[in-house]
Amino acid sequence: MTNSYTGINTSEQSTTPDFFYSLDRPLHSLPDRSQVSAVNLYRFPELVSRLGGNYREILERHSINPEILTTDNRFIDCQPFVDMLEYCSSRLNDPLFGLHLASIQDAEIYGCVSVLSKSAPTVHQGLVDLIEFLPVVHSPESVLELVEGVSTSELRWTEHSDFGLNDQADGQGLLLNLNLLRSLAGKDFVPDYVNVSVSSYQKAGNDIEKAIACPVRASRERSCIAFPTALLYQPSINTNNPLYHLLKGYLERLKHCKKPGLLNKVNEFISAGLLCNEVTIDACANQLGLSPRILQMRLKSMNVTYSDLLARHRLQRAKSKLRHSDLSIAEIADLLGYAERTSFGRAFKQWTGLTPQQFRKQH
Repeated sequence: MTNSYTGINTSEQSTTPDFFYSLDRPLHSLPDRSQVSAVNLYRFPELVSRLGGNYREILERHSINPEILTTDNRFIDCQPFVDMLEYCSSRLNDPLFGLHLASIQDAEIYGCVSVLSKSAPTVHQGLVDLIEFLPVVHSPESVLELVEGVSTSELRWTEHSDFGLNDQADGQGLLLNLNLLRSLAGKDFVPDYVNVSVSSYQKAGNDIEKAIACPVRASRERSCIAFPTALLYQPSINTNNPLYHLLKGYLERLKHCKKPGLLNKVNEFISAGLLCNEVTIDACANQLGLSPRILQMRLKSMNVTYSDLLARHRLQRAKSKLRHSDLSIAEIADLLGYAERTSFGRAFKQWTGLTPQQFRKQH
């Protein structure tokens, strides 16, 4: 039996090679390099509505399908997400929009990585696991670092890419990371200080300080939360050894799992979509957490278009049906998503130089 994702291995205690617990496939889909989990928008509609905005209009303005809010384990492109939070801050007159969004969320935004970190034996191990696995399941753009000093240590974070003005997403990250630290060290944990961007500090430094109840500094480098180094080696208040080893085993396997590239994901979507006549580029982009424009741009960088890929799948499917079924030409055209038989006939002849009838006779 093949065990792709394994939690607890008891083979050392048994004469058989069987695993005590295993999964035959991942429980997660994984983000592409420029994506972030859509769960970052949890309670976004609530905050926008409270501030007098229309969340659906704002999402659509930034090419984010509102339906993604109600679908589990989905991802959105980082740049539109960052731009949208900045737009909300300006449009809704809330300089701390990102931080306010995080204030009605919690550290569970980080999903199973939050659970792993909280169940770790020490605060130090919980942060090490956060740093290692957050880019795996939440966003590969995340760059976290634990810098240990003699008396003061810092949890720092930034992004791989330059997204331009990023104060609101950074503010959301600040409070989410602070809440995670509190879940490790206790709800009374207070940082020695935090670093925020110069622009955030200039616009709302005093308000940030009031919101998180600790000194705030301006930094041109990475944002950070600082705390006494001694805290790192305290036991986590939620340590859970069985849960910790189960989740860590799963995430370690997930980290080394080969991620399907964008081209493979588009091909998989088209292949499945042809079975239900749902193969528009808009539907594909929504499934992948991208806007149609960004999807087209990324495919263009690979010297292919969505139309090319769809045509290849239709041709392959059409040839198979013509060879191995008794379906009429009209029925095959309908299966492939053509409104009219004549449209299918023209496309097939363009692909092969033969009409569907001629191809069927020859094969």
